[in-house]
Amino acid sequence: MSVLQSLSNALMMSEPVLEHLIRSAPYRYKVYEIDKKSGRGKRTIAQPAREVKAIQYWVMKKVLRQFPVHSAAMAYRKGRGIATNAAKHASSRFLLKMDFKDFFPSIVAADFEAFLSKRKDSPLTPQDIFHLKRILFWNRRREGQLVMSIGAPSSPMLSNVLMYEFDRKVQAFCSKKKVKYTRYADDLTFSTNRPNVLREVEVQVTEICKASDHPQLKLNEGKTVHASMSGSRRVTGLVLSNEGEVSLGREKKRLIRAQVDHFLKGTMTIEEADRLLGLLAFVNAVEPGFIQRLKDHYGMEKVARLLWPKE
Repeated sequence: MSVLQSLSNALMMSEPVLEHLIRSAPYRYKVYEIDKKSGRGKRTIAQPAREVKAIQYWVMKKVLRQFPVHSAAMAYRKGRGIATNAAKHASSRFLLKMDFKDFFPSIVAADFEAFLSKRKDSPLTPQDIFHLKRILFWNRRREGQLVMSIGAPSSPMLSNVLMYEFDRKVQAFCSKKKVKYTRYADDLTFSTNRPNVLREVEVQVTEICKASDHPQLKLNEGKTVHASMSGSRRVTGLVLSNEGEVSLGREKKRLIRAQVDHFLKGTMTIEEADRLLGLLAFVNAVEPGFIQRLKDHYGMEKVARLLWPKE
């Protein structure tokens, strides 16, 4: 059964109506800009319309899940996150961080088509591939090219699928050099206890990027960082201690204590309290000992009321 027929059955839509929706899907996006975390420049967000999202969720479940994701990929996967990513490198003496430039928009529909063409066992027909490209990619009007959007629910999973070959090549080199490798979306992290090896890794990763046609990846060389236990080491926003532990860092803890203090004094808005609740849930997963210290300082019942307001 074709992608169109399967979707028609799943969504209870006629094939002609669905065909029209799919063909127009790359244009059904709400586009806006937000400030980058660095404070330098804007990031373009393109969110698909509700009906396009529904189709993308179906493709994620029925199509994308059949493809492998490399074990080095840490983002957008159940049971993994920034804390899991950081913990992989906590016990290593030397650290290298690299970063892709414009990661999601640099992945285009042609990359997905090239990926599928290499899978000889794939049951997808040329017509299926045509439909999938229009479902999963956004038409960035300035360029007239179908690109992966920041804002589509399918983009995270699709990026991990299309990065499998890159991750495999990088991991193969790192294994030979006894280097740990993880990728959290566009953040690449390498660590080892062997001095000077990470310079070789940096060169090799640069070469792998240059040789990659699908997708065409560019490194943000200004964000490449080498670090060691003699200085500060951070991975995906978390601090690695010299004792091999993952921590929020002193400054983050100070800010959280201040926010908890505001909450307990009743000087927070409902929206601020909701954000703090989400932050504390994350803190409890990353550094539960800090939650215990908050309980010791403010009192068990007060912090419990903040963590579990409905109980």
